[in-house]
Amino acid sequence: MESREVMQAFLLWLGQDQSSGARKYEEIRRNLILLFRWRGCYIAEELADETIDRTARAVLKPGFEYQGDRVLYFRAVARNVFLEWLRKERRLPTDPISEAHIELPVLPANSEPDDSRQACLERCLNALPLAKRKLVMRYYRSEKREKIDGRQLLAEELGIGLNALRIQMCRLRTQLRKCVANCEVKGEILCSEET
Repeated sequence: MESREVMQAFLLWLGQDQSSGARKYEEIRRNLILLFRWRGCYIAEELADETIDRTARAVLKPGFEYQGDRVLYFRAVARNVFLEWLRKERRLPTDPISEAHIELPVLPANSEPDDSRQACLERCLNALPLAKRKLVMRYYRSEKREKIDGRQLLAEELGIGLNALRIQMCRLRTQLRKCVANCEVKGEILCSEET
């Protein structure tokens, strides 16, 4: 099934038609973000998206049946996603040195990134899941008006608003900055762990 068809089927599962399903989708996503923030999660949007993705994969499997309030189903999935995140957070050591180097230095306009940083960036991009790597590459591939039009088209293809796409890209940039900083300092690639 194509991603647009998957999204349409998921929206129909949420509501009586696609527009009511879309409204329900936005409401559920907003509530999931609030729930994760209330629980002290600093990547609430990412976990909300993961919860929705897992729910969509489950409900669209052939033979899936669920009777009851769909919000309760989302809450059950959200609980599992949160517990997994919590376990991962407890396993990851907090390293003040790498935290101090999260922001990449700004390069002068006429300089090129050095080979080690470029190699780290390529390694970090390759460590991302294929879908996220393609998203980053498409988001940054054009310039000027073509870039704006391309980003609007990308958001439409994903079935999300332009602002939601910007937020998603902001999270991916943060992951890549951390990954590149860790790669430069320690030679480690951590992007695959965080996605």
